[in-house]
Amino acid sequence: MSARAAVGLASLAAWALAGGPGPVAAQPIAATVAAPQPVAAIAIAPTVEDRLDALAVTDDDFYRSVLYTWTTQDSIADLRASRVLLVATATSGRFTSPFNRALAQLDRRRRGPVQAVAHALVTEPTLLHRRYAWPAPFATVMGLGSRSYGTAVIRIELRPEAWIGRFDPTARQPFRFVDAAHQAVALVDVLAQPDRIAAIYHVRADAAVAARFREYVVCNAGMVARWSIATPDIRAEIDSERALLVELGARLGTVGRRAPSVPRSWAHRLATPSLVERWTAALAFDNSRYDLTAVRLDAIVDALDAYDGTDDPLTQ
Repeated sequence: MSARAAVGLASLAAWALAGGPGPVAAQPIAATVAAPQPVAAIAIAPTVEDRLDALAVTDDDFYRSVLYTWTTQDSIADLRASRVLLVATATSGRFTSPFNRALAQLDRRRRGPVQAVAHALVTEPTLLHRRYAWPAPFATVMGLGSRSYGTAVIRIELRPEAWIGRFDPTARQPFRFVDAAHQAVALVDVLAQPDRIAAIYHVRADAAVAARFREYVVCNAGMVARWSIATPDIRAEIDSERALLVELGARLGTVGRRAPSVPRSWAHRLATPSLVERWTAALAFDNSRYDLTAVRLDAIVDALDAYDGTDDPLTQ
């Protein structure tokens, strides 16, 4: 302590002992530094790459709680009248789908957990009716064959407790199930609670098929939380995807055909994917309609523009 400070303290003590005035109330000290002000967040618009990544589906990331299915206006009229979402079965229609054919072939093999799951999918009353779907409307709007599926869209939202199974009949392990947290569900648990199966993510990327494809087969109405038609949510999704395709087309300019990288980009998320690999990871079909060219993108945009959602909204 300095000599000046010591003298000051001694004088103050003597003054207090002599009956000086009582303690003086502390006075607030004026702030000399302004309090920090919140900084407004700077919104950064997602890039084309970001938006494509958000639409990607891979073998190690396939649980999707919201799915879309294209259908005809006649089918929509029937749906409005019946309120029954899942109507198709393995024997309805003019031909048996690849999914139902593969299940039947697997069901005929010697019994085991895999065959038992296939058997449940072809015999359990709650799992017999189907509707084919995908997480993004643009990816199925052109169809796999020569015709589109229709110009109306149904949005399907699964219940939180629902399970989804990946099914590839050519794989060493044909079935693999996950829950909404993307955690694996053992086949023994699936067989104990088959009513929790909501959908099957069906993958065909083998040489036996004419065109490689993927699809979600919604097969349990009891695991559907709600479905809707002609709602603002559906319109917003289609408008968002349309804007993405328009921006992507502008990026491509006059670039020629880029062959899809399948099934590499379907298997898992790549560390440094190219633009075409990002595009392919969001697709359901590996066919020329979805080649990444400005011309093809224009055709997909035109197909999205044909969406007919002008009727009264319905959510069930």
